[in-house]
Amino acid sequence: MKPGQFCFLLLIVLLVLASCGDSRPPNQPDFQPIRPDATAAPTVASPIAAQPTSAIPAGVALSTFTHSSQRFSISYPETWQPFERPDGVVFIDPGDAAGYGIFFNDAGQVYSKKDLNQYLVTFVAKNFVDQDADFAPISQEQQADGSIVAQFSSKDPNLGQAISEVRVSQKETIVFVLYLSATEAQWQVSQDQLHRLAETFTILDTAPATSAPPTDEPPEWVLAGPLNSTFGFFYPDDWEILRQDETSVAVGMPETDLVFEATVADAPTAKDNAEAAQKAAQKYADQLKKDYKDVQTRPVEKFQLDQMTDGATVDFLYTTADGTAKAGSIITAVSEGKLYQVIFSSSAEFYQGALQWFNPMYKSFKILPVEDVILEDKPE
Repeated sequence: MKPGQFCFLLLIVLLVLASCGDSRPPNQPDFQPIRPDATAAPTVASPIAAQPTSAIPAGVALSTFTHSSQRFSISYPETWQPFERPDGVVFIDPGDAAGYGIFFNDAGQVYSKKDLNQYLVTFVAKNFVDQDADFAPISQEQQADGSIVAQFSSKDPNLGQAISEVRVSQKETIVFVLYLSATEAQWQVSQDQLHRLAETFTILDTAPATSAPPTDEPPEWVLAGPLNSTFGFFYPDDWEILRQDETSVAVGMPETDLVFEATVADAPTAKDNAEAAQKAAQKYADQLKKDYKDVQTRPVEKFQLDQMTDGATVDFLYTTADGTAKAGSIITAVSEGKLYQVIFSSSAEFYQGALQWFNPMYKSFKILPVEDVILEDKPE
């Protein structure tokens, strides 16, 4: 191991040890390429080829993305999906084997080389390092323009071993983080194209933020639940509560059709909880077929919600009256005579990207008492 790699790993380990026992925001879903759970995808994934082709095929046209804040612009393949958020953007490979993104924040000061290096190490430690990540540093160096670049490998629970590269730079007081990531096999065939895309990154406006105090954290995740306080789940605090009554709560991302909702009701009559959950999931799928056209659903499958391992799920795809294709999933589970349902959906074209929020949200779902939810670690 090179000295630079050792120092990089040592700093990571020290940061992780220092944070042990602390509750921290679930930063990982905000920054990693989209990695949907297999059980949550509305369409069946294609088999992974033994010899993968590049995620950026030769000859594919490029488009220019300019963030709504006017902070930066960058090129992306027109076949990829940009997913903008207030502090940056993620670009998604349709095959979900590669991705890249840019994030920024106003640090309120100009960092030294040491401080910028610490910023990079903290970012990597928060978003890519945990006990199951099999984290291994590859390289770290400072570029001629003052930016710091680190490359490392880590294990993703859905895709296996992945290679990532993080570049941190600062202009005026604005810190920019550009990351590239791909499966280990895909990195071998796509890294050159990813690097060429990274080179198109252009910093535009670096005026200090005026509407909010500077922060180096993404949105916090906060607790939501119905008015009867029978369950709760975490959601990003830059989302809105769309509905909240005695037995249900729904949240959504502003200016999008991303919606996540959960309800509780009396359980249907059945011989056991598993059968009741399956009946409820199938009933929802049947109702979709009555209400919409071109409805496609997967067969009901067993699924875990909170500690209820005999729950059920159905993934669906349908067309609304205005012609919009919608995709989503329902998860049902029964406990002590109560039926819990979690439903999330969005436009079909954005669904894969939306899973970076939906997955940690349903995984955070807990039957109350409230103190049990608050004391649990937030979703990772």
